Amino acid sequence: MSSNRSNISKIKYYKKLYYNFVPFRYRYGREFISFFNFLMESSKWDLKKLKDYQNNEFLKIVNHCFKNVPYYQELFADHGLTNKDISSIDDIKKIPTLNKKQIIENFEKLQAINYKNLRKYEFSTSGSTGKKLKFLGTDDLFKKEAAFVLRYYKNTGATMYDKPSIWLRRYVPKDNKSPLWYYDYELKRLYLSAYHINENTITEYLRKINSLEASTMVAYPSSVYILALLAKKKNLKFKSINQVRVASEKVQDNWVSEVESVLNVKMLSHYGQIEKVSFMHQEESNGNYIDNLEYGVTEFVKNDKGQNRIIGTGFLNYSMPFLRYETNDLVKTEFKNGQKTVSDIEGRLGDILISNEGSMLPGVNFFSWIDKNLNGIGMFQIIQRMNKDIEFHYVPKNNQTIDKKIIIDGLKQRLGEVEVKVIIKEEIKREPSTGKIKLIKNEIQI
Repeated sequence: MSSNRSNISKIKYYKKLYYNFVPFRYRYGREFISFFNFLMESSKWDLKKLKDYQNNEFLKIVNHCFKNVPYYQELFADHGLTNKDISSIDDIKKIPTLNKKQIIENFEKLQAINYKNLRKYEFSTSGSTGKKLKFLGTDDLFKKEAAFVLRYYKNTGATMYDKPSIWLRRYVPKDNKSPLWYYDYELKRLYLSAYHINENTITEYLRKINSLEASTMVAYPSSVYILALLAKKKNLKFKSINQVRVASEKVQDNWVSEVESVLNVKMLSHYGQIEKVSFMHQEESNGNYIDNLEYGVTEFVKNDKGQNRIIGTGFLNYSMPFLRYETNDLVKTEFKNGQKTVSDIEGRLGDILISNEGSMLPGVNFFSWIDKNLNGIGMFQIIQRMNKDIEFHYVPKNNQTIDKKIIIDGLKQRLGEVEVKVIIKEEIKREPSTGKIKLIKNEIQI
């Protein structure tokens, strides 16, 4: 038994040596290194060269669909489209859009016939707004996606692999006896549970975070916000964090201001989806989102309410390509130097509430009202039941109390005469399947 333990200890020791002396990018393989080096080089290109590259990649993926993907072969034939009809990105709107329902119904037909014999991995969405979406991709889909994120981190001064970092996401303790964190020696990451940050644990969290002396924290926006609120309340200081990177949730303005004031750092976000059709990251200078043109084609298409929907065509997945995929994400845009720029990611189209009269109201309407009028709220969640009744759950900030009438009147002003129940909570639970806090949960299928 002691000999076996000794061998395990030796293996762990040599693994740590290997991880310390061999950078992660080399452990991830030649394809990752090559693509990452390409992305670092393309970062220096001017807009014309980037658009030329994007145009060529768009035509490559479209021609691949013409030749190898049964779903698109049938779709193009039904619409009378040939290769000659799609000669540049300017022709993209000739291609019908693709939605989640169509992917589910045409799962087999969307798989490229020339990729049938390659090993593929299954990807899936959380299914929080309906039936879970599944699709396939090859190993390079993981690696190329990672290369885009690494470039974004590297170009904005954050670390992702080769230096220690703090991750307030991805780790979910199995039970009450499991530790609140663990250290991944391969990736040099301290993973902490985003489910257990409270007044009783905050001192322990800060002590552990500060012990690593890491410069980068990666988190859900809501989790780093809660961490900052509690640290401020307990007068606890972060010793070495100088970069905060967030993703996967709608970022609230008051979260950003609170995190940046407590940690004295810029909090930057990037945008993407599990379907991998669009990738954008925030600029440090002005907070606008930059579309990564090497990743795909991102369209901003107005809906009937005048909102900008994201429709994406990804370049990374040739095994099961998505052309003009309707992401159901909404963005705010503005013009900067003659180019349309994304100023804010407003969130999922599915994050909506139904008024008493049946009108669909996007969550952003409620987020802005809460930010402006309910300063005493730390975290909140709006739940709409099948009968349209509303439950407004909130965690008070610094033990402040809020007049329930203000909340009820504000919600009824927007939703009409629905029943509103206000409930004070000690915490807002995260979704077990995703680790996120869903700010709006609607039981009504939309």
